[in-house]
Amino acid sequence: MVDDHPVTRLVMTAQLAALGHAADTADSGETALAALAGQPYDAVLLDCEMPGLDGYETCRRLRRLEDGARRTPVIALTAHTGAADLERCLAAGMDGHLAKPWRSEELAALLQRWLEGEADPVAEAGIVEERLEALRRLGEKTGQEELGPVIECFLHQGAQDLQTIRGALTRGDGAALAAAAHSLAGSSGILGAAGLATGCAELEELARREDLLSCAPRLASVEQAYQEIARRLSPYRV
Repeated sequence: MVDDHPVTRLVMTAQLAALGHAADTADSGETALAALAGQPYDAVLLDCEMPGLDGYETCRRLRRLEDGARRTPVIALTAHTGAADLERCLAAGMDGHLAKPWRSEELAALLQRWLEGEADPVAEAGIVEERLEALRRLGEKTGQEELGPVIECFLHQGAQDLQTIRGALTRGDGAALAAAAHSLAGSSGILGAAGLATGCAELEELARREDLLSCAPRLASVEQAYQEIARRLSPYRV
């Protein structure tokens, strides 16, 4: 767990322990990268707004260090949840998003999604609704519409990602398939759609192993999960 504030580190560590997870902590991006270079971790909870080396650059450097090897899931910790902020997380190579202040249930669901590859549909529905409500409240505070543009961006980009995945599968282009699956996994995780995100992550892993024969049946379930989340989000479109 990486955060420059000692109180946040203490609270997060206590929450993780209550959920049955052990955690090391770091107070800076530099310290975190040194620890990650020395041993593998199941996941990284990374504060975005640290002084000096912020979370975005820390994640970019981690991805360069991994250089195509084992990919460590990175969950962004940030109070900023506008459309541009979420896109910035994805562009930096982050996989999931936990909005400050977070609830223990949200943390548990994210860890289950990334560490166990499972998603509880009932819990997922609640988390999606909470994320939508948080965006609505943010819009009220800022005076800018946040909810509609984020959903519109997610649905538009998601449809494009699925089209890219289908085309890449037809061409036998594993690299393009993996990149598009990663994009959709990240945006799905940020909105709390853990089932869709899990399916996309599995697609990405299969594509990186060049196991394209196994991608076709997985793609069918991913497309179904996308249609389900699209129906849930449709009433909020601008």
